[in-house]
Amino acid sequence: MIEGWKSELFYKCSCIGSPTVVFISGLGDGSDFWDGIQQEIAGIASTFAYDRAGTGKSPAVTIPRSCRDLVLELHELLAALAVQPPYILVGHSFGGLMARLYAAYYPQDSSALVLVDAAAEYKEAAFDKILPEQLRLGNKAYLENPLLNSEKIDKRLSYRQIAEASLGEPGSIPLSVITRGLPDRQGEDWPAEEILEAEQRQQAEFVRLSTHGRQRIARGSGHYIHLNEPEIVIEEIRQMVELTSAGYRE
Repeated sequence: MIEGWKSELFYKCSCIGSPTVVFISGLGDGSDFWDGIQQEIAGIASTFAYDRAGTGKSPAVTIPRSCRDLVLELHELLAALAVQPPYILVGHSFGGLMARLYAAYYPQDSSALVLVDAAAEYKEAAFDKILPEQLRLGNKAYLENPLLNSEKIDKRLSYRQIAEASLGEPGSIPLSVITRGLPDRQGEDWPAEEILEAEQRQQAEFVRLSTHGRQRIARGSGHYIHLNEPEIVIEEIRQMVELTSAGYRE
């Protein structure tokens, strides 16, 4: 595994030829969350993972940024390091939004998507209908104020960018949606079971983004499926590597 910095961003990659599996972490998470899976996949495909600004070993930013900013930054980073497409984009949580937007902006470079308990756009609006009154104000503030999240992501602008992207119509890119099966507890007032049901429904809708989409429930996992049941994520990535290596294109 090669490690280094480019444009102040820390990255680690391996190269054994096409395709390249690109790992995109959730909000506030560094590339180390993918270490075990990246090492495993490095035996069958090239791999790339990195720390966005404000995560892992990369320096923080001082101004809000959007999902589009992050996608353009990733595209430039891959080009600068000569990491060759096609890319199998593996995104966890907020990283799933990035993976979807990347595939919309650069369809010629994107051969497959694996969404790992990926966030849905405007998920906070769905939560607002479920949360008790004492939690709604905080939920709204987290949506509207970029300074309240560790990477200073402008969520409202990012959601609009996703909504406006060309993935609004079904495509044919192979798509795997891996969804957690266990609720995440966040305190006595948090309606964990209801939130789980809402997110499972939202992620089921992702399948309609592609004519070759499917959903898989990780029954023994909370939000961090790639840590709780990495074998499921590895299996889904392996299938995408096989499809890409076989030259799948509709």
